Amino acid sequence: MIQELNEPWAQDREYTKYTLWFIYACIIYSIIGFSWGALMGGVPTFRHFVNSGVPGHRLVLGHTHINLLGWVEMAIFGAVYFVIPRLVRRSIYSLRLVKVHFWMHNFGLLGVVVFFCAAGLIGVFIDDEGELVASRFMSLAGMFGSVVLLANIIWGYNIYRTCFGWNRSR
Repeated sequence: MIQELNEPWAQDREYTKYTLWFIYACIIYSIIGFSWGALMGGVPTFRHFVNSGVPGHRLVLGHTHINLLGWVEMAIFGAVYFVIPRLVRRSIYSLRLVKVHFWMHNFGLLGVVVFFCAAGLIGVFIDDEGELVASRFMSLAGMFGSVVLLANIIWGYNIYRTCFGWNRSR
């Protein structure tokens, strides 16, 4: 415990807060994703809808993205943000980039899921106009996915800069 007081990352409450927020987000997304999966598998009408074609498949895309980008990635980010500073014995390169990463990733993920689901639900109306609107929603999901990608690039850059030159004295 005394050694921890000399470690700069252990004293940074803001960094600890954001690291924990990644873990809290992971928990929330896992509960949402697991519940969604249980509904898809356990409610026959819902299961029939998701197995019936393209509109149902779009809802499955929302489910898989909330699990992968929400539950899994957030857990990995939180763990890496915790482990890397201890491994290389230095503070994170940029707390600001941690914050930007957190908010961009969540904003992008929610947009992806909302627009996948909107495309799936509008796709129930299979006429040409319904499919046109659904395709626009899918494009919006792709744009929000690009926000998630950019957030992940920011994360990778921040981790790289934290680790770069770890074995040289400062």
